[in-house]
Amino acid sequence: MKKMVAFLVIAFAFSQTVQARDSYDRTYDSIYIANKIYYSLDKELGRNFRKLRHYLSPRGKRLLKESENDWIYRRDHRCAYPSTNSVNINCAVRVTRQRLYFLKERLRECQEVGCKLNRL
Repeated sequence: MKKMVAFLVIAFAFSQTVQARDSYDRTYDSIYIANKIYYSLDKELGRNFRKLRHYLSPRGKRLLKESENDWIYRRDHRCAYPSTNSVNINCAVRVTRQRLYFLKERLRECQEVGCKLNRL
């Protein structure tokens, strides 16, 4: 995931257009902030993924891994643009936040009533 974060930062930096000299500071600030938000979400996503795995059976772990791989594929195809070597950082933040909420709900469900494998 660290490679993806680095890719996002570089891609976001290249995708930005600076129209006036005084906008440089704001542009670099927005790149920095977007990177921090994405990195924080990605880190929390990883923590929740590992916590959820703790509650799952071997079959559940396999299903979770498959669903995570599917989610990564969809995120990359929705938010990354390989032809221009860029990433829509707002899209990446939005879908990562959605996945984080999904994992938190599954974790809460496992802790309170037991894991429902059909929801993974």
